[in-house]
Amino acid sequence: MIGIFRKIILMSVTLGLFAIPAQAQTKFENTHSLEGLKEARVYFDVSVKDDDLLAVRMELIDRTVTQIEQAGLKVTGVIGIRGGASRFITTGDSYVLAEELDNKRKIQQWVKRFADWGLLVEQCAIAAEIFDIQTTDFLPEVTVVGNGYISLVGYQAKGYSVVPMD
Repeated sequence: MIGIFRKIILMSVTLGLFAIPAQAQTKFENTHSLEGLKEARVYFDVSVKDDDLLAVRMELIDRTVTQIEQAGLKVTGVIGIRGGASRFITTGDSYVLAEELDNKRKIQQWVKRFADWGLLVEQCAIAAEIFDIQTTDFLPEVTVVGNGYISLVGYQAKGYSVVPMD
């Protein structure tokens, strides 16, 4: 019962954030921070285990990439999945609870969309092991890497900005 109550509160707060009219949001610019750039290299570090919050994080990745592109930059991006988020990018329904299935399907749609955009979606094999997920059970759009932290270090060394999504 407490879990359901927590989800209701979380969704209410989240929906309230998106209730701000788009017109109010678009009057703010990021031109100063993006000035002189032609490309944005971004690593989205996704580890959130709550299905409602993870679905919101996927939408925020979409909005961020879209807004960077609208500012005229090329986006080169990686979405690194680890931790509890791993359960939602698998085929089949066995890794999630029945009440999480709707959000799992939304999250899978986001992953497919991101892959279609050319974003790399990486899954940490250590997280898969911890959550007892067979690496062959991940969506075909997902690349399994040995250690997500090593990927994170490598991408940072290559100049990717890390955006924590936990």
